[in-house]
Amino acid sequence: MKQSPVQKEAFIAVINQIIAAGKQQHPRITAKELATRSGITPETLSRMKNRGSGDYSVIDAMARIVGLRLSLEPNDDTQAAIRKGEFF
Repeated sequence: MKQSPVQKEAFIAVINQIIAAGKQQHPRITAKELATRSGITPETLSRMKNRGSGDYSVIDAMARIVGLRLSLEPNDDTQAAIRKGEFF
């Protein structure tokens, strides 16, 4: 399935948030080290960021390493559209 530009942007934002959280909690951790600890090469992490796609298991591992847990939150715009009958 082809990803939309919005999906790619969201994926890249998640990776960047994980890296930023890692640097905040562990100032000496690098993206390279985070990638290695997650079981991927730094090159693979770079490709994931450039393509805006990758394996959930890798993102989950990266998040856990820096003390985060992936979760979903409601999209207020979508909920408003559903309530107005504009979504379906």
